[in-house]
Amino acid sequence: MRALREAILEAPNFRPDLEITEMIAPMMSAGDYAGAVAAVHALMPGAIFSPSAHAALADAQRGLGNPEQAQRESILAQAALDSIISTGEGTETEPWTVLRTSDAYDVVLASGKTPRSQVAVGKLDRIVCTDSTVWFFDTSNDFART
Repeated sequence: MRALREAILEAPNFRPDLEITEMIAPMMSAGDYAGAVAAVHALMPGAIFSPSAHAALADAQRGLGNPEQAQRESILAQAALDSIISTGEGTETEPWTVLRTSDAYDVVLASGKTPRSQVAVGKLDRIVCTDSTVWFFDTSNDFART
């Protein structure tokens, strides 16, 4: 998994600031599902481990009437989330490692929680949820340099 994450970081179109949901929202609102699919595909391989990317593709494929492709993308979105969860415990001593901040928010939202605040704590991001749950994420990508 580490080698794949490193390859993604080295992809020419990797963007740590990627916000797929915001980027394709106008297309989705206008019913331009094919445009949304094309826009997300253009971000690959740099967005391959982004849960949001695959969730967006699933929504767009549903909009296009492609339930099998939508299901495949939903599975990939879950696999991306599982990949993040496998990197730690979400604690300060064992944070989850993410490639981009939006991935941290994907984990929080997928858990059914609502983020209330985010603050940097050294090289970690601490996200506090409205129910007082606190999770830590390592967005430094230091693992790629070790």
